Amino acid sequence: MSDGDTGRRGALKHLIVVGSAAIGCAIAVPAAVFIAAPVKRGGGGNARWVKTVRLDALREGEPHKVAIVDDERDAWTISRGVELGSVWLVRHGDDVVALSAVCPHLGCAVTALPDATFGCPCHTSTFAADGAKTGGPSPRGMDPLATKIDGGYVAVDFRKFRIGTHDREAIG
Repeated sequence: MSDGDTGRRGALKHLIVVGSAAIGCAIAVPAAVFIAAPVKRGGGGNARWVKTVRLDALREGEPHKVAIVDDERDAWTISRGVELGSVWLVRHGDDVVALSAVCPHLGCAVTALPDATFGCPCHTSTFAADGAKTGGPSPRGMDPLATKIDGGYVAVDFRKFRIGTHDREAIG
């Protein structure tokens, strides 16, 4: 074998190693981003502000049920304009209280009663106007949600909560 063959073989080996490393990185980096995407997005700790109705559309002290419509994101896809759930909004001057419309007992829909309180027709849980539990099998009161006024509209930090537990735990 001549020195020229060894030099060419050495260069070829070097190119194979460098090329293999480049291909490995080209595959590994997108794979790592793909796998880490759900972790980066986070769970229930991130705010999800959804604009709902105009503040002036709400009557003082009267519960108003509002659908929460926003983009639904799973680990890697986005569905536009999906109804994620609903909330009860109650206006108190320039402030608005938002309560999840999901009963903490078994996840049934909570309804407004004529006296501005709330009830779950499925299992007879009842709640005060502020969402506090007043009766029935529900383990806790209705789940409150943060609100803010944004350009004359009520924005709600929408979250879902674990049902059937005494502790309030946001799950999404």
